[in-house]
Amino acid sequence: MDAALRLRIFSVLAFAIFVSMLGLGIIVPVLPLYAKNLGANGVWLGAIFAGFAISRSVFMPFVGRLSDKTGRKSFISTGLFLYGLSCLGFIFADDYITLFCVRILQGFCSAMIVPIAQAYVGEISPPDREGSYMGQFNVAIFCGMGFGPFLGGFIHDYAGMNADFIIMGLLCGVSFLLVVAFLPSVKNEPALHKAEPLAYGALLRLRQVQGILWFRFINAFLRGSVMSFLPILGSAMLGLSGIQIGFAVSTGVLVTSFLQYPCGRLADRLNRKTLLLTGNLLYACALALFPLAPNFWWLLAISFFSGVLAAVPLPAATALIVEEGKKYGMGSLIALFNVAMSLGLGGGPLVCGLVYDAFGLSYVFYFTTILGIIGTVYIGRLLHASRQKSPAAGRGMAELEP
Repeated sequence: MDAALRLRIFSVLAFAIFVSMLGLGIIVPVLPLYAKNLGANGVWLGAIFAGFAISRSVFMPFVGRLSDKTGRKSFISTGLFLYGLSCLGFIFADDYITLFCVRILQGFCSAMIVPIAQAYVGEISPPDREGSYMGQFNVAIFCGMGFGPFLGGFIHDYAGMNADFIIMGLLCGVSFLLVVAFLPSVKNEPALHKAEPLAYGALLRLRQVQGILWFRFINAFLRGSVMSFLPILGSAMLGLSGIQIGFAVSTGVLVTSFLQYPCGRLADRLNRKTLLLTGNLLYACALALFPLAPNFWWLLAISFFSGVLAAVPLPAATALIVEEGKKYGMGSLIALFNVAMSLGLGGGPLVCGLVYDAFGLSYVFYFTTILGIIGTVYIGRLLHASRQKSPAAGRGMAELEP
């Protein structure tokens, strides 16, 4: 592919996804308040948030497989257009059940946006530069997620809640226009010139794929647990204000986002499996430090330190999944990668909630550390076994689990 065309595709996708993720992040601080104003109890509040993740997880494998066969631009543009329209549902919702339905629709739309854009970037990344490309793209995703809530809170305070929903829709509309105007037409997409993607059953029997997906699940499990219980720790154990808690939580996310590109370049120079395993192991160990923080500044330092460690394994993992995607179907594997993330983000807070009720707040962080260490050992065994090539014949039959 021509270097200028590759740069154009990457720039459009990165900027469009940053803008759309900024829009998605805008409603994070106001959605719980809005749902409560509509009469939602605790169960429905959880359902409104979980509905998005569940819907996204259900539809991603289907959308990813179709994008391998029919092209990616049409899915990304359709998803952005429908997401923008769905924002009207927030404004006109008159009860929490309608709000739940809107979130289900948005989960479906989301399945067509970020995972498919990631697959497109993976498709155009040059050999041995997958880490750099995916690392840069992760910066756009994380920065949108990180800055969106700040912008949403500001808009809410000065313009009202409906303004958040309107601006989210407008930002998705801007992203839609960028994709339609500047991405190559579907018939020119590189994905359409590849061989038939491997079936999901065969993909899930590949040891390399198993190891990467288990990493994504466990890493997201750890991150989701920390994001859910760190505010409680800051409030209950240290007596911090809302601003201090928000600053401590955001610091870890933003540090991780800013380090995605340098860590991606590192993944192109060093052994990716080693970076994945080492980074995930150290990140898991760092989580046990949170309950030991005696004050805000120590908590902030631990959040910063854990954010640095969390940045190391993700570009290596995305580079590894892109390598497999180039062989077996980029959209299909990126979809599975994101499903594993969604399951981890949803399962982490749920399981750790049970740990919290049974043993106390500190044990939530100790539990995640133990789980992370055990999980990393298991991931290492899978990735090591993937080097043992099976003599089985046929495309995609190497590295199969016996």
